[in-house]
Amino acid sequence: MAFLEVKDLTRIYGKKENQLTALDHVSFSMERGEFVAVTGASGSGKSTLLHLLGTMDDAQEGTVKLEDEDVLGMKEKQKAVFRRRRIGFVFQEYNLVPVLNVEENIQLPVRLDGKQMDKEYLGQLLKILELEDRKYHLPEELSGGQKQRVAIGRALANHPSLLLADEPTGNLDHQNGLEVMALLKQAVEQFSLTLIVVTHDPGIASMADRVITLSDGVIISDARVKHALSSDILYSDTKEQAPSTEEEV
Repeated sequence: MAFLEVKDLTRIYGKKENQLTALDHVSFSMERGEFVAVTGASGSGKSTLLHLLGTMDDAQEGTVKLEDEDVLGMKEKQKAVFRRRRIGFVFQEYNLVPVLNVEENIQLPVRLDGKQMDKEYLGQLLKILELEDRKYHLPEELSGGQKQRVAIGRALANHPSLLLADEPTGNLDHQNGLEVMALLKQAVEQFSLTLIVVTHDPGIASMADRVITLSDGVIISDARVKHALSSDILYSDTKEQAPSTEEEV
């Protein structure tokens, strides 16, 4: 049984002559612990796919199953709990609460679930994200890279099994972008997460296990990445390097 199974996922916006098919019968599966990059031109359906997987939008057709659980068939209240407890989100715009400090922003999903975050786990996240000396700072006192690290910590707060990241390096410079991706990869390995990253950057995509390419709402390529270099070398200079892939059979 696949960890994540997507079948014939279709999302259409508008009606009749104004109709736009954002996703057209998209199907793929992922194993637990896998890191998949989703690429494609602007308007290809990348973000729509992520929103559907994260139950933030509804599909006209198709199914999404996470560990054999029908995600799209849930009622709205069930989806809200599912998102909070099973999925972590990282967005390009950070979406931090400006009046909360670093610690409070990270703990927010747990608090919204009516719980207290384990202090040892919080400390572990702050250490991994190199935010220990910034834990009482407000978002306005942080750099862009630090803000995205806080967003990653918040996404990991509830021990999710699936992490969804939409252009997580889009607002960062090259070096900060690579550091953020290194942290995401570390989180996947350390916490046994499954990661999907939407990106237009071939260097970021080259860090993944697989690259799924969308065009006009259709998967035109689903290929595994050949990691000829060690991860340490790969992180050092990937900005202009396109991923080397081999088509799955």
